[in-house]
Amino acid sequence: MNLDEVINKRQSIRNYNDKEVTYEELETLINSARFAPSAKNRQPWRFYILTDEEKDDIVSMMYEWDKLNRDEKTSVKGTANQMKEANKVIMVYYPLYKSKQKNAYYKKPDYLSLGASIENLILKCTEMNLGSCWCCDTLYLEEEIDNYLGIKGYEQISAILIGHPKYLPMKKEKLSLDELIINKDIIGGSNG
Repeated sequence: MNLDEVINKRQSIRNYNDKEVTYEELETLINSARFAPSAKNRQPWRFYILTDEEKDDIVSMMYEWDKLNRDEKTSVKGTANQMKEANKVIMVYYPLYKSKQKNAYYKKPDYLSLGASIENLILKCTEMNLGSCWCCDTLYLEEEIDNYLGIKGYEQISAILIGHPKYLPMKKEKLSLDELIINKDIIGGSNG
């Protein structure tokens, strides 16, 4: 598959079959993630691969959170259902910096770098015929999950669900170039 095919084929997978994702495959995915560009080459990504037991416990914590917070409009329960089906889950973390010289704007380039790293990982999933879904609903339980995992000194960014797709969902429609490019007259007009 060439790069255009990988980009066009990538989609969020929310239903997985029981086929195992190996630790060698996970290593390949994380290796792809680490080659992403990063601001000042800080490489601000760290990964925590959940064990099956940790994944199951976090799914239970999410179901419990959803029961206790019924009035909140979230997709925590839906994400918990997807996480339960996923064969593997990688938690993405950001090392907390302690510096008087760094202000709030310092984090933005690192967040962009983290996004690039995650994108590398999920594109590699697509190339390897694995499904993935980039989820942030774990952030509702960030402190609880981090305490459970013994994570200190890192900010939780997201979870990436990985597995073999049960089926490929219908592709969602994307905005046209005309809808995306603010000054579209510069490239010669309409490109649907």
